[in-house]
Amino acid sequence: MAARYDFAIFGTRPLAALLCGLLAHRHGQQVLRIADPVPRQRLPRAIDIALPLAVRPGSWRLVGTAAAETARLLADIDGQDRLDRVHVKLVADLPETVTALAHLTHVAAGYGVVARDGVFHGVPRFSREIDLTHSSVQTVEAARVTLTPGPAGAELRLDGEALRVGQIVLADDDAVLDLLPEAELPAQLVVQPAMATLTAPAKRLPVQVMRYLDRGVILMQRADHSVLALVAGHADAEARLGSCLAGMLPLQRRATTHYRRLATTDGAPLIGRLTPSNLILIAGAGSVAAFLAPPLARLLAGVPSEEEQAWFAAHDPARTDRAPVADIVEAYL
Repeated sequence: MAARYDFAIFGTRPLAALLCGLLAHRHGQQVLRIADPVPRQRLPRAIDIALPLAVRPGSWRLVGTAAAETARLLADIDGQDRLDRVHVKLVADLPETVTALAHLTHVAAGYGVVARDGVFHGVPRFSREIDLTHSSVQTVEAARVTLTPGPAGAELRLDGEALRVGQIVLADDDAVLDLLPEAELPAQLVVQPAMATLTAPAKRLPVQVMRYLDRGVILMQRADHSVLALVAGHADAEARLGSCLAGMLPLQRRATTHYRRLATTDGAPLIGRLTPSNLILIAGAGSVAAFLAPPLARLLAGVPSEEEQAWFAAHDPARTDRAPVADIVEAYL
């Protein structure tokens, strides 16, 4: 183990892995990742696609540029098999959501992302985990690490011994839910029950990924035609899921799991430093989170572009006026 780390990053999702790799290899930082291995049999709790639920031009510009940079980065390290492209259909039921989706589609077209009838073609998606086995990033299991927030900042211990760490980052929902003191949970952040279900092989969906904005449901069809369903919220969850699978029922379930996720009350991410713990929070970015890794790494390393700096400053938890960044709010918060 190193005598000192520039960053300690908690998280098992692709965002955390990419951040660690970029900070270590592109920005020359000493990085420790705290993450337990993800059991192979555990159902995915999210999808990672570069399609923001955003009506803000700045968000589309940032995600589009970052997604292209991510693809180049993975190609440089022979990791292009981690990415594929899928067709995604956004479905709106309520009049206000139909209007928001029309605006989203118009803004997206300005950045070369064209959709027809709610279908976005060739959206980049992470199809596999990011492997840091051959990286200089050191990884330890969460059980070995103790994080103790305090009035002068958080203290990190590994196997009971104090660790010297410059910055500590909570990079996914589980890390925030497990480690962030409730008193520091930003008011805009909502803890939400969620469910993941895997079905037996079903009829072919219209496209590989279906996202029902007003029902809080995402469907993703796998190569064997089984369907992974992610359902946000507890109220009427089964009925909402059933409405999205109409025409396929009855359909056997292979597995179901319940968990908690984070969302924001205004639909915009929360990214920045918290007080008094000095922990860095990354939350509420939804399915695009992993594709924010390149600009996030520059922000953490202290070398963001002016445009990136302005975008992240607008999404800082300390900012009280969130009206300029408020976006499409997911259903069933």
